[in-house]
Amino acid sequence: MKLKTVLRSTVRHPKKISLWLRRMDLVKPEMKTVRFPRTAREGFRQCVELSENVRRWFWESIRADHPEASEEEIEKERRLLLARFCAAQARQIAKWKKERDRYFRG
Repeated sequence: MKLKTVLRSTVRHPKKISLWLRRMDLVKPEMKTVRFPRTAREGFRQCVELSENVRRWFWESIRADHPEASEEEIEKERRLLLARFCAAQARQIAKWKKERDRYFRG
């Protein structure tokens, strides 16, 4: 009998559960449909392949928007777009830092 009361008193459930944990039932079915790489090598290969595809699509989209542009002009446009993406990402990170407590700390 003493053992049960000791166990009961030591096990406490937090009053506030993190948002991501409360939504686990929504995420779990999605995760079951995803096939994760079996090894680190396979994961790395998939990452490289995806990165290369995105790089190619990015370059092709710039070429499609500027069909008469030279290679130098396309490279300049690519760098300008990447700079804009980096600035947007910095803004998003700053916003996330303000909001992350809501998601992970209840």
